[in-house]
Amino acid sequence: MYTINLFESSIYSSHLNNNSQITLDFDLRIFEDTIHFVNISLTDQHHSLLNIFDIQVSAKSSYTAIKKTVGQVQSSLWVFNKNSGQNKWDWIFDSNDISALEGVRSGDVGFEIEIKAIVQISENGNKMMPLIGKEHVRFSESDWISFTRHFGYSTKFGMSLPPSLLNDKSWIQAYELLEDAREHMQRGKTYDALRQCLSTIESYMDYGKDRSGPYSEKVWDELLLDITPQKKAGITGLLAGTSTYLNKIGHHRNSKQKDDGNLATIPLDQYEAELMMGISQLVVTYLEKLRTDC
Repeated sequence: MYTINLFESSIYSSHLNNNSQITLDFDLRIFEDTIHFVNISLTDQHHSLLNIFDIQVSAKSSYTAIKKTVGQVQSSLWVFNKNSGQNKWDWIFDSNDISALEGVRSGDVGFEIEIKAIVQISENGNKMMPLIGKEHVRFSESDWISFTRHFGYSTKFGMSLPPSLLNDKSWIQAYELLEDAREHMQRGKTYDALRQCLSTIESYMDYGKDRSGPYSEKVWDELLLDITPQKKAGITGLLAGTSTYLNKIGHHRNSKQKDDGNLATIPLDQYEAELMMGISQLVVTYLEKLRTDC
């Protein structure tokens, strides 16, 4: 539960000498691609609140590199009316908001919530009073990553790509197909991550006609029937080259070097593995588009 103390914000008052008598309480809940303000209540400690005429809610990132508001909070006075049936505010994000945050985020993500309201109180002859208050809120990294998955892309890979691609069905499908690979990566199992990327790419092949694997340009012919020869050569080179890397680095061991009698693994650091995860996301997206266009 978060509590924001609301202070009078007129030119005749100062927050330094203005004791808060009204507070806004709420919880935050993540539901798919929206964050909800729930359990919203306005509490008047002195019982002088008569009416609420307006309320506006905005959020800014805790990162100084982002100077604009993030997302849009669709606030409404109806939540204070028990007979209205409305009990939440929606905090709406889009891919631009997510991309901006992912460009600077490290770990948990925080925001500053600002409340502006106009109320009527019984003091001094039913006085109209503008109020303002701020409070910091925070989401754990795991909750935030779960939230951004509904936007169809990994927060670690592709955060500078345009929203038109991030919202494309092919990108979303590729993201879902590579879920196991990302889980391996998050656990530090880089070789398993690359093997899973290779397995996903292999699933687009027709093994019945050619069993040489995705490393051969010939196996992609059926997927590229109506594409001009020069473009076809470029696409097959991309698919075969990516598959070859994933196979030789992620799958096979070093056939010429042994450790204690066993074939050694090919050197692979986290940075290289993450690069190949990003490339695999793009390649599988391309494969999805080619498959649906056939």
